[in-house]
Amino acid sequence: MTLISTAGISRASQQAVTTIVAVAALFIIAVAIPSNLLLINVGLAGVILLLTVVVLRMTVSIESTSNALLVRCHPFYSRTIALADLVDVSPAPSSSLTEGFGVRYLGRRTWGLLVGGPAVTVETRSRTWIISTRDPEATAEAIRALTPAS
Repeated sequence: MTLISTAGISRASQQAVTTIVAVAALFIIAVAIPSNLLLINVGLAGVILLLTVVVLRMTVSIESTSNALLVRCHPFYSRTIALADLVDVSPAPSSSLTEGFGVRYLGRRTWGLLVGGPAVTVETRSRTWIISTRDPEATAEAIRALTPAS
């Protein structure tokens, strides 16, 4: 297995998400104080903070074998794409907080494995993948070099 690309959530996005979640957690706790549900709400805030840490540590990677690509959104998802099924590979527009992070259905048979920032489009016979990567040009070129038509 050869690693082609790996990407994580940018520091700026991590800070934005952390701020939003921290404010939400504080709000949950503040609302709980007068309602006598403090223990339950502190537990809920703790679970939300724990899930946030998992999401912020998420990475997207593309690896190759002799006949397939393994695309991952670690620790949540992985998929094997046969090289014979590839139709096209090209740089994609950058994604941001608006598209979200993780495995996303983007419509029109298009799935995203996103952590924000630059991305590559991997088109197969049955669907299109938009996968975050640090260097879309180099990633697209590395995948093209693996395809049987190259």
